[in-house]
Amino acid sequence: MLKGIVFDKDGVLVDFDRTWVTMLLDMAREWAGGDEEKNRHLLTSAGYDAATNSFFSGSVWAAGNTDDLVEVWDQTGDAYEQEKLAKFIDLRCVECEIIPLFPPPELQGLFGGLTGRGLKLGLTTNDGEASAVRTMDAFGLAPFLSRIIGYDSVVNPKPAADPVFEFCDHCELESAQMAVVGDNVHDMEMAAAAGVAVRIGVLSGNSIAADLRPHADFLLDSVMDLPQLLTNEKLIEMD
Repeated sequence: MLKGIVFDKDGVLVDFDRTWVTMLLDMAREWAGGDEEKNRHLLTSAGYDAATNSFFSGSVWAAGNTDDLVEVWDQTGDAYEQEKLAKFIDLRCVECEIIPLFPPPELQGLFGGLTGRGLKLGLTTNDGEASAVRTMDAFGLAPFLSRIIGYDSVVNPKPAADPVFEFCDHCELESAQMAVVGDNVHDMEMAAAAGVAVRIGVLSGNSIAADLRPHADFLLDSVMDLPQLLTNEKLIEMD
């Protein structure tokens, strides 16, 4: 029986494209400083697909963290410039207007129902912790979460197992008692590395079924289908 669930944020609870596409376009344009060739390079290296106005599944901006974006955006190799770029990215993420995939009251009802079953809930994201906390506060989900873990909360972020282990240590759970819910292969790789009981992929982000199916135990259209899965598969104790 499951005792805890950790959720990814973007593409699971947050509308990835509506939130992050415009922000990335603006951020790249600002960092390029009017250099159109540099601007194109920044967008391409981040994984932007101009034909669909979205990001490729598994790309740096879709699945990575600030350090990953700095690695492909920085052309100087200078530690000071890299630190400046990282601060620039993290600040823009904190300031970005976050758009939920579902009305916050519906998400609150989902999380309230899960915690009401005795499950410990957490968030593991490759966004920064400060940005993630701000988003969960805005959605009214923070009271349901035992731990919010960003890429900067652990030594090794996704796809490493560290975020799951951090949550388990905080909640005094074993990873074999856990489920991971995410929209990206990085999430499923983290889940596998940690040895969780159940890997659940959702198709509400920027990965298609073919991307996730080899790595997930279950696929859902969205996180709102989670209670039915848990009940039907008898993954939690029922009244």
